[in-house]
Amino acid sequence: MSKPIDNKTPLSVTQAAVTVALAAYLLGLVLSIVANTGSGSSALVRTIKNRLFAPWMVPPWLDLGFDYSLTYGSEEDGDFRLEVRRQGDAKTPPVRLPDRFSGERAARWQRLARSMAATVDDADRDGVLAAAVGRGMFDELGSQDLVVRVLRTPLADRGGPPPSPVQAYSARIRMVDGAVQLLRSEARGEVAPLVRPAAGGNTADTKASLSTEDTQ
Repeated sequence: MSKPIDNKTPLSVTQAAVTVALAAYLLGLVLSIVANTGSGSSALVRTIKNRLFAPWMVPPWLDLGFDYSLTYGSEEDGDFRLEVRRQGDAKTPPVRLPDRFSGERAARWQRLARSMAATVDDADRDGVLAAAVGRGMFDELGSQDLVVRVLRTPLADRGGPPPSPVQAYSARIRMVDGAVQLLRSEARGEVAPLVRPAAGGNTADTKASLSTEDTQ
């Protein structure tokens, strides 16, 4: 009596596994599209998409910590770096970051400098990163009164000379009575100047004009 022929060859098993994987992948794409529609989706679909298929939307060989986006030539697309020096010490060279690092460590310092410059207009985060950097440099520079600057090098024009770096952020970080104190370095144009009467002018007229402007 002959034995039954086993049809489960390695080729058929491989084809079945590939078919199941493709079906699961297509199902994940459909769920991802449904969950991202403007009309909304059910809580079950969102849960399945976020728990099972969200990792498939990102190639596994990319590092999520890096954002490689196209540049529009704006200020945020320039090269940022940090510069830390002792307050009032113009002779000692400052510590520049990430000049002494390369690769991933340099990219992280550049992102930190860019974040410091981007939080200037954010009242909740302004100065937090600068104070942390200054506090961490107290021991390395041997001083508790430092100046932390962010320098931005704009993108060079095509065929043009390399541009010079400009200051994007500056603050003085010092330790006062055991607490870290931050003093922003404001540009002169951002500080209201004192109004002084003109030489030979009428002081009473100047005071009257000032009081009129205050009431408006």
